Amino acid sequence: MKRHARPHKYIVGVDLGGTKILAAVFDPRGRMLSREKKSTRPERGAAGVLDRVADCVNEALAAAAVPHTAVAAMGVGVPGLITGGGAVVRMAPNLHWQNVAAARQLSQRLHFPVTLINDVQAGTLAVQQFGAGRRLRTFVCMFIGTGIGGGLVLNGELYRGSAGAAGEIGHMVVVAEDGPRCGCGNYGCLEAVASRSAVVRRIVTAIEKGRSSVVTELCDGNLRRIRSRILAEAYREGDKLVRAVIHDTCEYLGIGAANLINVLNPEAVILGGGLIEALGSVMLPRITRAAMAHTISASAERVRILDSGLGDDAGILGGAIAARQLAA
Repeated sequence: MKRHARPHKYIVGVDLGGTKILAAVFDPRGRMLSREKKSTRPERGAAGVLDRVADCVNEALAAAAVPHTAVAAMGVGVPGLITGGGAVVRMAPNLHWQNVAAARQLSQRLHFPVTLINDVQAGTLAVQQFGAGRRLRTFVCMFIGTGIGGGLVLNGELYRGSAGAAGEIGHMVVVAEDGPRCGCGNYGCLEAVASRSAVVRRIVTAIEKGRSSVVTELCDGNLRRIRSRILAEAYREGDKLVRAVIHDTCEYLGIGAANLINVLNPEAVILGGGLIEALGSVMLPRITRAAMAHTISASAERVRILDSGLGDDAGILGGAIAARQLAA
């Protein structure tokens, strides 16, 4: 009797950030077929955000001409602590979530299995498999976005920590006195001074106090529309305010990288996220110089500071890796 071939099974990867949602559909060979984007709108609450995730996924599936019945699983990178075996968001400060059963609620909306993974751990897995970490055994990832997150690969394995929360490098204190308040409630965290949100906040505050900047024109006067792309364009145009803030940010990121180098002795510190994608060629040399100025027992020859090589797709690729593990 002739056996029927198993139907093709597709995978969906989602990167749920504090500012935007990215969703992509992958074929059985791992090729990306479509990629869609939506704003997150966290002010709409968990149910509203999950509706937007489902809408983004539906658009990606439609663009790829893949029916829901052909999807084996979906993995979602979430900026928070994940519990319940990939089912529950215990806490996500940038989304203002606590104890949200997001996997079940998304599965009810989309009618296929869903698993959750911390977003930066997802991105780190992607860097390990597809990016600058492919040939490395021990490295640290720093993702610069709405916040700052990190992932640790030690001796070839993703290190999750005793409670699955390892890699919260954005909450290293780098300004001990009079540092700005962070979303975690502490003061002077790396995230509070060097995330894209912190960069935008400094620029907007300066403009509102009367400082001139080409940013105002680039975002048509709506300072809420400032994104990494606009910052990069303003930097290229020589905007003094943007350049000063980006250069300060590089110093802080360098201090953060140096702390990681001093503690973990990695082969590399690998940077990713939207801000690095837009300004990496400018920022990485400055971050490297700042890191080396604060690093002991290491040098540029012993440890490298690298671009992830994945742009803004690390999160959706990591979500796809988690989905494949669920579907296996």
